[in-house]
Amino acid sequence: MAMAMAMTRPVITTDAPGCRETVIPGVNGFLVPPRDVEALASAMEKFIREPELIERMGRESRRSAEERSDVRRISQILLREMGP
Repeated sequence: MAMAMAMTRPVITTDAPGCRETVIPGVNGFLVPPRDVEALASAMEKFIREPELIERMGRESRRSAEERSDVRRISQILLREMGP
């Protein structure tokens, strides 16, 4: 998923631990319940019916991936949490 996000792609993933953390529903993709074929098909159809979502949500995925993977930001957080 991180690779897709870095490549400016929107995400459709399951609402399950480890997956749900990558998506802000309606912002950079869609969450669907595990094993719910109808919900998955519906999320996919949204991209077909509204192709402008692909570009907009893709940009948000890239922004999120950059923010979450910024080594400087992560290092600052680690140093702050570890204390003086």
